[in-house]
Amino acid sequence: MSTNQLDVRLAHTELLFLFKTYIQANIPAIGPKYANYPNETGVNPALESIKEVRQKLRVNEKRSFAIRSDSTLVTGVKNAYQEYNYHGLRDVLDESVHQYVNWQDRYGHPSLAGEDGKLLYAGFVCQRKNYLEIFLSSGRFNRVDRQSEGIEPLTEDQVTVIETYLVLQFNKAYGTQPVIVYDTLPGQQDDEDSALFFTDKPFPQNKKYRKYSQSSIPSAVAIAEVDAKYRNAQHYIQKNISPVKPKYSYSNENNINPAYQEIHYVEGALQLFEKRIWVLRSDFILATGVKNAYQKEYGYTGLADTFSKTLHRFLDWDDRYGHPSLTLATDTYDGGVFYAGYICQRKGYLQVYLASGRYDRTDLTTEQTAILEAYIAAQFQVAYGNQEIVFDYANPDDSFYHTTFFSHGIFPKTNPQRRYTQTLIRDILSEINNDSDRLKNIPSLEKEEDVATNTIYNPS
Repeated sequence: MSTNQLDVRLAHTELLFLFKTYIQANIPAIGPKYANYPNETGVNPALESIKEVRQKLRVNEKRSFAIRSDSTLVTGVKNAYQEYNYHGLRDVLDESVHQYVNWQDRYGHPSLAGEDGKLLYAGFVCQRKNYLEIFLSSGRFNRVDRQSEGIEPLTEDQVTVIETYLVLQFNKAYGTQPVIVYDTLPGQQDDEDSALFFTDKPFPQNKKYRKYSQSSIPSAVAIAEVDAKYRNAQHYIQKNISPVKPKYSYSNENNINPAYQEIHYVEGALQLFEKRIWVLRSDFILATGVKNAYQKEYGYTGLADTFSKTLHRFLDWDDRYGHPSLTLATDTYDGGVFYAGYICQRKGYLQVYLASGRYDRTDLTTEQTAILEAYIAAQFQVAYGNQEIVFDYANPDDSFYHTTFFSHGIFPKTNPQRRYTQTLIRDILSEINNDSDRLKNIPSLEKEEDVATNTIYNPS
């Protein structure tokens, strides 16, 4: 992410990434308050990721919504409330597919959940005249009176960030407009409020609500910015670590990587053993791609596997598409790099393999390494899932390392390794002292055995 990424003028995707960072660190997903109904077992037949939405809602048209544990926002239509003459599911689905729908299934919020069955936020959204209305009715996925389960109500700051995250996506999908959010309480109040919502009658004038518009975004950005500590890390890195240029170049390496992707555009986890190259550029963009090399040496076919065969004819297969393909200079970027390597999804953790012949560095202190890697690891966690981020030392001049990495092998316990959990990342970024541009204290990490390599980051 760029140095000015925490400005509210940021692109939509960068704002969402910032809010995802906050949500992942501060808001735990929850399971249902009670078991599903016997007739509630299927996936919602109107299930749709918010990014797939192509049509705006009609006035008074409704959707159920859920933010899954991976922060994905999905919508559907509930098959209930016919007592209020609500027939949303029949109206949304074409009659030709009605025969395939289980009309005995309620298709409530559990029908929108992912594999873990947990949600971060849930309710309904309705297009009213000139504004969107969000009704936070969800009997299963509310946080009311659940302290005995270890589930606390959200704080005011948490509500501000997660609802702004929600509003940004609804505004992009359904059109920029004010959004009004209504709470409810399980039981009688929810029943009474639902009777009004599903019959399109207004809530009482004295019912409290929260209103969001474009002018509401800065308050959520400020909360998320302070919590994420990205700016602190950027300031430290910019002041204390000099970017490097490539040590050498190849004649057949001139184009941008065809799989180029900045970290805030990543939309899902990597497949097991899937690999990508990455660089943290001097403009603070963390960019990833796929290298076109090592087919003969190690049997690696990552680039060919990334693209459909129908697209292969458009690729320059003579280009290596190495790390420099992520660093093409522009009018505002000089091609400098702070750090580079590979990532690989392992079982239970994300491996960061520190091999980059062009951008290898041995000049960093323990403190500089800790801050640089914590900053990078924080973003990898948001993009690829909350898991341990394990940095493995590599010697690009020793073929043993590439042979091991590209064959999905594990390095010996003697190989240096640094390992970052979400807690350690937050501790490191929080310890940056802006007055002295140093860490006040570098937290230590005890050895754990679940990753089959040696102990790592313990600078004490």
